[in-house]
Amino acid sequence: MAPKMPLYVDETYTATLRKRIRQGELDAIIVALPFNEPDVVTQKLYEEPFVVQMASDHPLAQQSSIEPNHLTDQNVLLLGEGHCFRDQVLEALPNLRQQASDPSGLIRTAAEGSSLETLKHMVASGFGVTILPQSATGDSNPLLTTRPFTGTPPKRCVALAWRASFPRHKAIDVVREAILQSYAKNSNA
Repeated sequence: MAPKMPLYVDETYTATLRKRIRQGELDAIIVALPFNEPDVVTQKLYEEPFVVQMASDHPLAQQSSIEPNHLTDQNVLLLGEGHCFRDQVLEALPNLRQQASDPSGLIRTAAEGSSLETLKHMVASGFGVTILPQSATGDSNPLLTTRPFTGTPPKRCVALAWRASFPRHKAIDVVREAILQSYAKNSNA
């Protein structure tokens, strides 16, 4: 779309992104809503459902969709404290929230600094199941399978955010369109 426009991608905690955009170190960020910051404009891009990922030979893989309460007796792997996606999962699935606060429960937290890719490797190795945003399941690993939730799935709203004083509105438009095209392409695949 804009082959001469430089693009630098940095994945980090939302709190760090919040600070860096306010300080002018970043021009735009992709965040999950709600994201409220003075002098920062947010624009909703898309809503993304959560899915359950498990090893292909996991007993839940035999089901076409997963009831949220079926996860209460599973070893559920989540990102560590400070990851907004962890908070989103626990907000969307309250039955897991109580388990997450119980150190003897089945909710397991991946090591600090871990990523969704780390969770996927742990799941493929048979350490449990995980909950992912649908866009994070795109690769075709024969060791993994993904199932939607039954009924209305938990989801998150993804947005583009930039400083209100950012002068290059056309650059924001190009980034927005590229993200929307990529999401549409990958969600229909």
